[in-house]
Amino acid sequence: MNIADAIKSRISVRGYLPKAVPQELIKEILELSLKSPSAVNTQPWEFTIVTGPVLENIGRDNIESFLEDKPARDRSVAYDGIYKQRRVELAIDIFKLMGIEREDREKRLAWTKKGFRFYDAPAAIIISRDKSLAGSWSLFDMGAIAQTICLAAKSYGLGTCIEDQGVMFPEVIRKHTHIPEDKEIIIGIAIGYPDPDFPANKLLSRREDINKVTNWLGF
Repeated sequence: MNIADAIKSRISVRGYLPKAVPQELIKEILELSLKSPSAVNTQPWEFTIVTGPVLENIGRDNIESFLEDKPARDRSVAYDGIYKQRRVELAIDIFKLMGIEREDREKRLAWTKKGFRFYDAPAAIIISRDKSLAGSWSLFDMGAIAQTICLAAKSYGLGTCIEDQGVMFPEVIRKHTHIPEDKEIIIGIAIGYPDPDFPANKLLSRREDINKVTNWLGF
């Protein structure tokens, strides 16, 4: 698969087959992803890979924390205007595919719980950085390597979903992974073999026309 095809066909996979991903395959994907760009070559990323009982325990405690309304980290609360609109449109599109009505609280809650379980993927990659790097270009680096991981995984026949929901309760992650307090947990990536019959995996999220988001100067 060439890079253009990988970019065009990559989606956020929210339903996975119950098939384990070999450790060596994830290692190969991460080694390839280390070629990602990094500001002044600082390479700030650190990975923690979880599967099996560890991942199951994280999902269970995430849901428990959510139901008990414990303090959570949420970077999306400031979305407004067009950004909020795009977020709402995404939710509408997913719920339509999943057959979840707006008033169906039970199904909506079940879907929320699934996100806290990394969408029941067989493995998850947790990316963190040293807290001393806060405010630096390293957050850009984290985005770059997350995208590279997703594209590399795609080339190996795997699906991924970059999601903040799975790491919204950092203390849950620390409890089960022993990531120390001097490390900031940035993002999680669900990874596994996509379930081709899962409705939400048929979603092609909307994108703005290039002419709406681009200024051409000097051409």
